[in-house]
Amino acid sequence: MTPRRDLEAELNLDLVFVVGTAGSGKSHLVSAFSAWLIGQRENVCTVNLDPGALALPYTPDINVRDYIRVEDLMEQHTIGPNGALVLASDMIADQIEEIREELDTIDPDLALVDTPGQLELFAFRQSGKVIAESLPGEEKTSLYLFDSVFCRRPLNYVVSVFLSAAVSNMFLLPQIHVLTKVDLLKEADIQRALDWGSDPETLEEAIEKQLTESNRVMSQGMLQAISDIGVEISLIPFSTRTNQGFTDLYAELCRTMNEGERFTP
Repeated sequence: MTPRRDLEAELNLDLVFVVGTAGSGKSHLVSAFSAWLIGQRENVCTVNLDPGALALPYTPDINVRDYIRVEDLMEQHTIGPNGALVLASDMIADQIEEIREELDTIDPDLALVDTPGQLELFAFRQSGKVIAESLPGEEKTSLYLFDSVFCRRPLNYVVSVFLSAAVSNMFLLPQIHVLTKVDLLKEADIQRALDWGSDPETLEEAIEKQLTESNRVMSQGMLQAISDIGVEISLIPFSTRTNQGFTDLYAELCRTMNEGERFTP
């Protein structure tokens, strides 16, 4: 019998997990940014880990749906779509070896991993952490996407901060924060979100203006929690329509994962 090769040792690969709430722009970011990276002569591949994604804006190099399909599980187990999504997400961990072998065949220097549309299926289940730890990679990081349309209100922005902190705590990976779909906002709205990230006092003032006496007590605990977890976040404004932020995101990935150098020699 031929001994199993140590793919972890053989692959000189960096992994970027793209994480965010449903509709935050994960798949479109992977689609547009991977094409841009290829234009920069980076050896990049795309990995779809969403077994329920019936259509994607790109053709993934590795697609978990080749192994697990939500609609098949619904039929096989006579369960609804939500139950099938949960089951499928847990089953991905059983396909890690196949995905590793596909990565070995493609042999990229960088892989963009498109995580399931429902954040909780990947970020808040133990199987998600197992997948992230089991996939081969010399360096790994996560991109947490802040949906700019959702984040126009300060309390919604705080929700995104809490979610990003929870993801960071779950995976314990370096995390880069991206403000997506900025082409849909006015410049003043974009700047406001950037200010909230860099200046906690600005965010607290915005929250105070939105509060009423009935919820002010709750707000004090929220503001204290914001202070405790550290709300200073450097957001990269990003648009797949205009290519805004592509260079900045690339530079931050290189700095975070590769000491400022390109991924492809």
